[in-house]
Amino acid sequence: MIRDTQGQDKQVAPRRNGKKWLLLASGLLATTALTAYSVPKFSQLLSTDLVVSQSVIQTAIVERGDMLEDIRVEGKTLAAINPAVYAIAPGTVTLHVKAGDKINKGQDLLSINSPELRNQLLQEQATLARLETEFNRQKITTEQRLLDTQQRAELTRVDLEAASSAMERANASIKKQIISKLELEEKIVALKRAELNKKHAIEALDLEQKSLNFELKIAELALTRQQHLTQELERQVAALTIQSPLSGIVGTVNVQQKQHVQRDAELMSLVDLSELEVEAFIPENLADELAIGLAANIQINQQTYPATLVAISPEVEQGRVAGRIRFDQQPEKLRQNQRVSAQLILSQKQDVLKIKRGAFVETGAGKIAYLINEGQAQRQSISIGAKSIHEVELTSGVKAGDKLIISSLAAFQNQQNVMLSN
Repeated sequence: MIRDTQGQDKQVAPRRNGKKWLLLASGLLATTALTAYSVPKFSQLLSTDLVVSQSVIQTAIVERGDMLEDIRVEGKTLAAINPAVYAIAPGTVTLHVKAGDKINKGQDLLSINSPELRNQLLQEQATLARLETEFNRQKITTEQRLLDTQQRAELTRVDLEAASSAMERANASIKKQIISKLELEEKIVALKRAELNKKHAIEALDLEQKSLNFELKIAELALTRQQHLTQELERQVAALTIQSPLSGIVGTVNVQQKQHVQRDAELMSLVDLSELEVEAFIPENLADELAIGLAANIQINQQTYPATLVAISPEVEQGRVAGRIRFDQQPEKLRQNQRVSAQLILSQKQDVLKIKRGAFVETGAGKIAYLINEGQAQRQSISIGAKSIHEVELTSGVKAGDKLIISSLAAFQNQQNVMLSN
């Protein structure tokens, strides 16, 4: 008989696995917590229109304070006094300086040999000498004719006196019946004739004097005119040697030595480096906001210099308007055509809502911003006031302490609610 293994079996009491139950409980608890956390997140995700990563956005806080409304433009330094030298007559140029030379006021720069102008001066000088001779001869002629006329007037006066004496003797003789009545009448006629001759002689003297003075005046005017013409030509000939009107340097020389030039040809430019201004290039769309007298700051080599806008060109070139900015105090060691940056201050505002300037101004057209609230970006209608280089004024739609997205809003696709992911 074969024995079974029943006698070898041993009953063992069952063991409880506490660790296993602990793991199951922990897993259940974690699942419950995850579910509780995920439900609102999932609900929030369902309520958004778009998801954007926080790594592609920039944010800033709305603050209240003072700000400057300004714009920044580029420009270059130019001499406030930079005259050009022109040829006053055709001729051959002899240069006394070259480009870059330092010059003093009154120094000879160049001379022009103009045979035509010099020959014209000689002709006018000869004409002047002839007119001076004619004027002197006219003066002598006038004096001679006046002397003759005065002599005739004096003779008529003597004749009148003689006729008057004869008349007196005739009156005395007629009373004594020494002379006849006919002789008396002859004496009366002679007296009247003498009176008329004297009267006419005086009138003739006056007219002759006026006529001679008139002729002398005409000769004097012709002489004066010729003197002015000759003096002008002498000035032009003297100006053929061109002198510097300022102390500075020679800028550009546009002609070569012994070159023949035409009248009004530009010969060279001069630069006064003691007083430089800034020529600013202002965008056309900003030109209407500017006015002469605005305060400005010029940035040169990391230093800021106060200045004033003194001129705005009425002409637009390549979408820009040229403006002139003058330093309040001239900086040292400036160079011609040095590139600089200029800040033009349009206005100053106090106690306004402001935020750091960013691309949201342009991409949102100044009417839309995104307000961050509990991990979401919500589209908000805003309005923008003054703008500066670094800040913008917010006039509605936000309050101090709000957190806005200031980077480009293109990624938000104009959606109302956008979730921000890590």
